[in-house]
This record gives sequence, structure tokens and C-alpha cells, in this order.
Amino acid sequence: MRFSEIYTGSSPSISFELFPPNTDKGIKELEERLPKLISLNPSIITVTYGAMGSTREKTLEIASMIRNRYGVDTAHHLTCVGSSNVEIEKILNDIHDNGIENIVALRGDPPKGQASFVKPENGYGHASEMVSHIVNHGGFDIAVAGYPEKHIEAIDLQSDLVNLKNKVLNGANLIITQLYYDNEDFYRFVSLCRSLDINVPIVPGLMPILNIDQIKRITSMCGASIPVQLLKKLEDASSDESKVYEIGIEHTASQAIDLLQHGVPGIHFYVLNRYFHIAEIMDRIKPTLAMKK
Repeated sequence: MRFSEIYTGSSPSISFELFPPNTDKGIKELEERLPKLISLNPSIITVTYGAMGSTREKTLEIASMIRNRYGVDTAHHLTCVGSSNVEIEKILNDIHDNGIENIVALRGDPPKGQASFVKPENGYGHASEMVSHIVNHGGFDIAVAGYPEKHIEAIDLQSDLVNLKNKVLNGANLIITQLYYDNEDFYRFVSLCRSLDINVPIVPGLMPILNIDQIKRITSMCGASIPVQLLKKLEDASSDESKVYEIGIEHTASQAIDLLQHGVPGIHFYVLNRYFHIAEIMDRIKPTLAMKK
């Protein structure tokens, strides 16, 4: 199924995001976890895309495995980084040949060691251009990223929303948000999008907090914020890993329940290739999900 089918039903859809490990050991561990993650019944699983060839081939390998071995719908992430439009066309053909019908189109972050994004020769500098290319190629539904607290490089939220609207006008079917930790940021973001006639489904992206240092690093890189009270609770519990884990799980589960009660079309979990924490979250939100069926 395509994004436009998955997110237009009466029931909310759950999606998981995985990343391709860069070691053989990591690949093996992910292969072992996949059946467990799939047992949680996500509607679709997306697979991220490494910059400059670091894990690109593994993205297609994993996405194809999910689609063709397990029969679960999947989406292949695709970025502008390091590819000409001719190379992108070849990649799209390979994705199509593996039976994958959905793409998450992103500009992409600068490769490691590169201070800022550099437009590839004969390539694209914006996700909106990538979206147009995919639409012209045909055969895919397209998701793009939205930023409830604005993209870290954007001058302000308004200009970021104009950029988002361009991606939708060029053919995007779905918006998946960057991680965030205050649902009010999401609700404000959706309201602003609708005021600009951005009317495709908007799916909130949630990343459970499992480690304080890790989440501080991630949020600083992407421009997201951690609410003051949540950060204090985490820091007060920093000497006890089990307490940090519980605080993180409880916060994400509470976010998800509130979102479902507010009628979101789905929730996208950044699962970090792990199983137990997302299984616990899914168990906690199960009653609310059932009510929405």
C-alpha cells in the first residue's frame, strides 16, 4: 500500500523508522529484531538513507527485505546528498524494481566532516526539487519532513512553512514531523500548516528518550527542545538508568495517547533499531488505539 492509502482510513496508522547499521554485526542484530518489531503490527516501516554511500545500498537491502520477505509495506528514504539527477533516476528504478512504492524525500544532512550542505553537481539543493523528480518519474507516493520547532537552518518558522508548502505543491502526499517532546508544538504546527492550505496528512514523529546524553546530542543537532520539567526529571534520575528509561517511556506513551485522542492520522516512532522500549510503548497505547479502530 501507498502512503495515500495508509493514512486516509478511519483508523490511525503506526509506522516505525529504522536505520541501516554500518557493521555486519549491526545488520545481523537488526535482522534478528525485525520479526519482533513486525509482530507489533506497524502499518509501514521506513528505512533511512546514509550520506555519500555510507549505508545507501543497505537501505535498499533492508527495505526490500521488509517488503518482500515479511510482506510489510515499507518506505525508502532518499536524499539529495552526493547524487546527480541521473544517479537519482537509477536509484528510483532500483527501488521500484524491488516492489517498494513509498519514498521519504529529504534534502539530507551534510556528510560527516562537511560544515554545510553542498548541492551536488547536476543534482538538487532542496527536497522540493527531489519531490518533483520523483513525481515526474512516477510510481511512488512521497513523504516529506516537517519541523514543529522549525528546521535548524531556517530563518524563522514562517519561511520554513513556505518551504514545506512548496514540497507539498510539488507533489508530496504526506508530512512526517521531526522529533519533538511537547505536543503543543505539534498542534500549533498543524494549525499553521492548515492556515497555509497545506492539507495533506501530518503525522507526528516521536523518539523515546532512553539516554540523557544521547538525546541532548540529537536535539542539539536537529534544533528540537526538551521541555524544562522533563529535562529536570531526567537529570534528577541520571544516576539510575532504569528510572531514566521509565521516564522516557512514560513521556512518549503519554504523548502518543494524547495525540491519538486528538485524532492524528498516525504516529511515526523513531525506534532506533531496538525492540523492548517500543514494545512497551505499544502495549501502553494499545487501549487508546483500540478505541480508534
